[in-house]
Amino acid sequence: MKSLLRFLPLLPLAGAAHAATVLITPTAATFTGTAVEFFPTEANLINSAGLSATPTFANYTTITHAAAATGNAWVTNDPGAAGGDFFADTTASVVFTFSLDNTYLVDSLVNWSYNNGGTGNSIKTVTLEFSTNGGTSYDSTISDINVAANATNATTTAFTATQANFIRMTVTDNYFGGGGGDRVGLSEVRFLGDAVPEPSAALLGGLGVMLLLRRRRA
Repeated sequence: MKSLLRFLPLLPLAGAAHAATVLITPTAATFTGTAVEFFPTEANLINSAGLSATPTFANYTTITHAAAATGNAWVTNDPGAAGGDFFADTTASVVFTFSLDNTYLVDSLVNWSYNNGGTGNSIKTVTLEFSTNGGTSYDSTISDINVAANATNATTTAFTATQANFIRMTVTDNYFGGGGGDRVGLSEVRFLGDAVPEPSAALLGGLGVMLLLRRRRA
């Protein structure tokens, strides 16, 4: 009995030992903001349209995105009469929700910038909210996440690892002044994280560790 109690703290570690960072492709992307959409197909953010190949954790940094267009990206309209700064010209919001296929310990946003003659319309600052119950409620929020822009390749933005199976992203700034900025656009979105093992999997892994340690002691 004493041996069993001694090994119980190892159970969570056993489950964690099997976790590995993966590139997470959301199963659904939904625009829930109030801004008027110009390229309105949110599925373009997660369907690899415009990418040079299907991204994986091993290769995503080498995958490029073609120039943003109606069939491969998402963008708002221009709320100003003749160009300008989107966030100065309107109070309309740019908000997305992303459904994940599992619960992950999410720690990075992967973004292919909106590039149509420049990256000024690309997202620059976002707030992320994390839910573990499919968006019924949000347990954690990380504000003022600064996202780099790149004309062709993905950028990876790290943040504090947070459990989620549903993520809400609010864009609060773009790259106005850098060849655009009168709209807000994205080309493709992924996340990085570790899958959170089911309790049963962690328990089985822990029992395996216990048996192994007991055999070594024998």
